[in-house]
Amino acid sequence: MEKAEIIAIVVVTVIAAAELFCLFICSKLQNKSYPLCVALPVNSQDKELPQRLEYIASLIEEGSTFIGTVLLINIDGTDEQIQLCRDFCAHYHAMELTTAAELENKLRMSL
Repeated sequence: MEKAEIIAIVVVTVIAAAELFCLFICSKLQNKSYPLCVALPVNSQDKELPQRLEYIASLIEEGSTFIGTVLLINIDGTDEQIQLCRDFCAHYHAMELTTAAELENKLRMSL
């Protein structure tokens, strides 16, 4: 390799390292996080809904993720599933139970 190629590789590597440092470390130090909105459809065929809700709840409790809001979208959930979702929403304020029609209206209002 020529000297110019080695210098270019080193410069690009240093720039990439600086960008990664600022992206992950500097934003944490300044308490800047970019919260995510998680959408979880609730339908009658989903037999693993309790496990999914428990997993999301554990992520929220640990604080290890950037989850800001969890939208539980009722598509055709059973009464038991809806009650389970309501219980989780009452316990975790980041969770919100909504329907597809309500979600569409909320999104239109936010634009």
